[in-house]
Amino acid sequence: MVTVTEEALSELPEPVRRSLQRSALVGRPVPGAVTVLQDGRIRSSAEAKWLRFKARETYTIDPPGFTWRAALKIGGVTAGRATDTLAAGRGRMHVRLLGLKDIIDATGPEMDQGSAMRWLNETMWFPAVWATDVIRWQPIDDDSAIGSTTVGEQAVEAEFQFDPEGRLIDFRADRHRAIDDGFEVRPWRTPITEHANFNGIRLPARGSGVWELDDGDFEYIQIRVTDVRYGT
Repeated sequence: MVTVTEEALSELPEPVRRSLQRSALVGRPVPGAVTVLQDGRIRSSAEAKWLRFKARETYTIDPPGFTWRAALKIGGVTAGRATDTLAAGRGRMHVRLLGLKDIIDATGPEMDQGSAMRWLNETMWFPAVWATDVIRWQPIDDDSAIGSTTVGEQAVEAEFQFDPEGRLIDFRADRHRAIDDGFEVRPWRTPITEHANFNGIRLPARGSGVWELDDGDFEYIQIRVTDVRYGT
């Protein structure tokens, strides 16, 4: 089992090293599997109503992958199901409202890129992987670094931003966004507003997803993490 070592941390950019030290990850194993429980709300456009959701997401580390399953709720009643997956380098988003046909079933190279970027983003919940060769780092300054990884045929990179105490506070990248029957590449970020202790590790616990559009920022999801579980 691979563990996080002082030697591995010494090779990382300063803000990444500071973050892992703050989380007391030295000597801890890199998990082989991760489960994250979430709740929150999501919407399809700035004009659409928010839908509440409860979700369970499982991850693999090497190779990178995830399965996100959410129950969409209206007035406390389940009104639909959403599944987002990354497996063998391929991404897929599938949404179905109960009693209706699929309203989203997206695949293709753009989804592959978006899903690989999502996995890189969500390493925030298993940051021990930052100290492995799954993630490559380039320093920027005392509070930010570029992290990158390759998933299947997709090489993705993003800017990780940290505060002086080592908390991850934002993640910025260019990502494919689904529009009508196609995709466009837009700036995407995930500002983090709260951290909490899970399994003795301080991790992001509340944040949102934001697209930077020509007419202003569009916040499309708000997430609260309720539990993080590690396995082998």
